[in-house]
Amino acid sequence: MAEDLTTITWRSVEWIQSRPEGLNSNNVLDYFAESPFWDNQCNNAILKMQTQYNDLKDLNVDLRKMKGIEFQIVHEKAPVLWVIRKQNRLSEWSVSPIATFYILNNNIYQAPDLYSIIGTRILTSLYYLHIAFNTALQEVEFHPATGYTWKGANDPNASRKSKVQQDPIELIDFRNGADRAFGNVTRKMQQQLAQAITQTEEDNLSAINELNDSLMAGTPGEMSDSPSQPMATGICFITSVLKIFG
Repeated sequence: MAEDLTTITWRSVEWIQSRPEGLNSNNVLDYFAESPFWDNQCNNAILKMQTQYNDLKDLNVDLRKMKGIEFQIVHEKAPVLWVIRKQNRLSEWSVSPIATFYILNNNIYQAPDLYSIIGTRILTSLYYLHIAFNTALQEVEFHPATGYTWKGANDPNASRKSKVQQDPIELIDFRNGADRAFGNVTRKMQQQLAQAITQTEEDNLSAINELNDSLMAGTPGEMSDSPSQPMATGICFITSVLKIFG
């Protein structure tokens, strides 16, 4: 069985540093030939040994006249990206792709084939389907009289409980904060109302004491004015209550 090279990343810093011009379209196949992805029996290697002084363009022309395994640059975006295809040449105008490699930032990778990509996606989908079915199975119960039913289907509070469980944390925090704020306002209003009632009772008691003192002293002038004081105090009490609840 052939070795899986899709998990390998190859890079040669020494080779790059030994070329002042860096990696370019003229020497990218020479750089690729140093990697484990290269096939020493390919037509490129054979033709290079036979014509060592020809440039890359002449090699491409001669490769079309040969049959067998070859490597060809099918896409380039120098100096960052090159796509190299390993193919079996059947004739001058007919080839059969075998594998695809790409050089990205001086790193060489083998691209996975379509079969591997689809197989991986299918396995991932089946894995999550398996989890979904197991989760659904845990929520099902069986009874000989009714058959299979969802757990909690007959519970009238089940939908409400599930809704509460699905509420986001932000909504729960908002509800708790609103309840606390409403409680604080209610307590403050009750305290203010109690203080107003206490103050009114004290004012009424003071007015009654003054009226009794006036009666005991026998001052008629004060008797004519004293009944208006409790009435004024009552009006003040009603005004205080309206301010609190208004």
